[in-house]
Amino acid sequence: MSSDSGSHIEASTTASTSAARRYPPELVAWAVLLAAFAVFCVLAITVPWALLRYIEYGERPHRIELSPISGITQLRDRGQSSWLAVAGSRRVSPGASLQTDLPARSMLTVYEGDSDFVLVTVHVFGDTQFSFVRASTPRFSASDQPNRVIIGLTHGRLRLNPGPAQDRELDLRVLVPAGEVVIEDGSVALEVTADATEVAVRGGRCLLRSFERSEELVLETGERAVLVGDGEIRGPLPSGRNLVANGDFGAGMALAWEAYNDQGGDGGNVNGKALLLEDDGRRVLHLERLGEQRDHCETGVRQALNRDVTDYVSLRIRVDLRLLYQSLSGGGVQGSEFPLMIRLNYRDARGNLQWWYHGFYYENPAGFPTPAGEMIERNVWFAYESPNLMAVQGDLKPAYLESIQVYASGHDYQSQVADIQVVVE
Repeated sequence: MSSDSGSHIEASTTASTSAARRYPPELVAWAVLLAAFAVFCVLAITVPWALLRYIEYGERPHRIELSPISGITQLRDRGQSSWLAVAGSRRVSPGASLQTDLPARSMLTVYEGDSDFVLVTVHVFGDTQFSFVRASTPRFSASDQPNRVIIGLTHGRLRLNPGPAQDRELDLRVLVPAGEVVIEDGSVALEVTADATEVAVRGGRCLLRSFERSEELVLETGERAVLVGDGEIRGPLPSGRNLVANGDFGAGMALAWEAYNDQGGDGGNVNGKALLLEDDGRRVLHLERLGEQRDHCETGVRQALNRDVTDYVSLRIRVDLRLLYQSLSGGGVQGSEFPLMIRLNYRDARGNLQWWYHGFYYENPAGFPTPAGEMIERNVWFAYESPNLMAVQGDLKPAYLESIQVYASGHDYQSQVADIQVVVE
């Protein structure tokens, strides 16, 4: 028994000695020391690096104030499924979505962080939906990152005005279908419709970028451009914009136009005709009523516009026309029946229904009053351009366009129209 026990002790001692020879104490100590140093190096690098990144990229939200002006503005906070009608001024959180009904207007002011320094004002017009994708400022003044305001415009019209320049750069952009608009300064209007995005620069400069085609276009004051659905950028174009669809009747009468007759209240029943004819290679609208009639009739076409124009400073109507025949002298006894008339139906800033009209005639032997008429030469094409209705209408200037009519009025008449435009800037 004692012999076996001695052998066991001897074997254990031999194993321990062998292990000690394999891992000398000084080697183990160095390994621990080097491992600790490596951990120290990693911490010495990563902790300052993480701290610097937090200082550089840490951010806090901007203060966004919503002020409804007219109509109904609705708000939906991030993560919510229902819309809430906004009755008065309130704060909006980044990530929220907003929408307005057709005649509504609102304004949003984005302040830098919690300060009172205005970064940008956003004017919101009727039938518009958008969201604040990002609205943040660096948490620390040592950061080199810009103030960021990123808006996603789904449809409708916005006008953005960056505030005064400051030390920190402002990254202001609007995401639109097929691209984005980077606004540098000034005043820029954007409108997204079903098939295109239009950008107009009233003052300043912006960059229009197409994601689909990797194209870019810089727009300066007085220029505009269109980004179509496939990513093509068209521009720069003149600042004036025509709100009338198919104004040259190139797509026929069915697109956007409605022909009509109005017999008035004097018992007549003979309608006039509204026809499309070809004249020197262009399509013209021909309005006619003949047969020595002795009662009133109005024959014409009309188009619904349904456009908010409060953001524009100029509105002019342009029409190419020709007078062929009129049976009444001037504009008739009351000065309201001309062989060709233009009428714009609209609402003013108070929502009241208004209209503006202008008539044309080529003779007035009876000397009837023609306060809203203009005498032009017979059988000669005449290019008419109205004055700026935003200026001449004063307090009754257009705020919302409902429709435009071009018609002949009176007893017997023949007249033609080749192009109709409502140009806004």
